[in-house]
Amino acid sequence: MAVPLPLRHPQTNHQDQELELRRAQVAQRKAQRQKRKLELLQGSLSAKRVERQAPWLAGLHRIDDGGSVATGVAAVVLTGLTLHWQNRWGNDFRDLHAAQELQHRVQETISSLEQFHLLKARQPGALVATRSEDLLFVPKPPSASQAIDQIHRPLRFSLMASGY
Repeated sequence: MAVPLPLRHPQTNHQDQELELRRAQVAQRKAQRQKRKLELLQGSLSAKRVERQAPWLAGLHRIDDGGSVATGVAAVVLTGLTLHWQNRWGNDFRDLHAAQELQHRVQETISSLEQFHLLKARQPGALVATRSEDLLFVPKPPSASQAIDQIHRPLRFSLMASGY
């Protein structure tokens, strides 16, 4: 059994055509917008196009790009120098602290030796008479240029024989 198809009214056909026309217009506008977006993107990246339209604006863009690159390079260089200076400062501070600790130990040692000799001086029989054979001659101190070289040399400690 065959069922007859409903007949379309001419008015409905006209509405369908308008709807198709609107859809086509919307699709065309969408394609145009997409094309404009790509043109805008390409235009912003194309220095030649800007240079043709406004040479002074292209010059400003080049100056701005150069300034941005220079600022980035300067920031990297200053960061490196800052880290280097902080490292050197830390090492120098550590050396200063070690030197202050050694100075404190030397002062403690001198103080204890002075205390020892003061105690011995109160006991007259404890001191030994001085003779020329017992004297120690200390060599002349180095000149100023040799002293500077010796300052930068690390300290060397060695065991000393006990006794006086």
